[in-house]
Amino acid sequence: MFSLRLCSKKPFASLTSLSSPSGLINRQNLIRARHLQPIESKCLFRRCYAQLPKKPISKPNLSAVEQAKQQAKVAAANVGSKHYDIAERLLIYHAGTGRITFLAMVKVTTLFLGAFFTFVVVPGYIKAEKPEWETVGVALCGLIPLIFVAYTTSPFVTHIYIHLPPAARTSRPVLERFIHSALPPSTELTLTTMSAIAKPRYSTMQAGHLRPSNRRFGIVNYVRDAEDAMAENETRKWYNLRAMSKFGVQEVRPQKKKVKGKKSKDLTEAWIWDALKDKIEKRAVVDSGKAA
Repeated sequence: MFSLRLCSKKPFASLTSLSSPSGLINRQNLIRARHLQPIESKCLFRRCYAQLPKKPISKPNLSAVEQAKQQAKVAAANVGSKHYDIAERLLIYHAGTGRITFLAMVKVTTLFLGAFFTFVVVPGYIKAEKPEWETVGVALCGLIPLIFVAYTTSPFVTHIYIHLPPAARTSRPVLERFIHSALPPSTELTLTTMSAIAKPRYSTMQAGHLRPSNRRFGIVNYVRDAEDAMAENETRKWYNLRAMSKFGVQEVRPQKKKVKGKKSKDLTEAWIWDALKDKIEKRAVVDSGKAA
């Protein structure tokens, strides 16, 4: 704006004085003109090299194939980067807070009940010299519920996590394409169950080692390859629990619609488990066809 104002003025308009004769130049106006000459040259310099503001270049609409290629290039360039838009481990299944809490309370309650009958009631019966059949019956009252609950609830899966490779963590579209098309059987999964004292147990395996099944009256609907479980047991010490090979993944009810203005606390990527479950079932059908 400053250069435009200076350039709009006429530096030699005041050389001729109104009081002097025509054609004569005032001495004071000459001195002023000497000072205005460099300013005029600067204005001309700025005008010559001034550039108009650049307009945004409109890019042509890319096809879906070209967009996929660009996303693949970005994913390949960001493989060595330490910053990713998606976490390395994603929660893809959650059995529900109500189910998990109720099951943990049942496990702890039956554990205390069995301990009470075994270490308090049975010694009292023995000390009172009760008949043997009564003493055995009291002991079974504490042990049978404990064994039944442990047998029926041990396969219950509370959480399922998927471990993503770096190439699938760059953006959301890349993750969706990886899950729906390029999900390899070597993708690692971590299934969480509960021990007899309601402590979490983690079982890490490949997705290709999991297949559907129907055992324990429908409680177990997924089993792990026996060879894979045996290989994991060889790496464990003798005092550690054996690797889990039977799992029960319950169906989760669809959530209600979100209320506007209310933040959702659910961080489960359930669509990944749905896609993975379909792939496991299709793989089982193909394997059974080959075996037949």
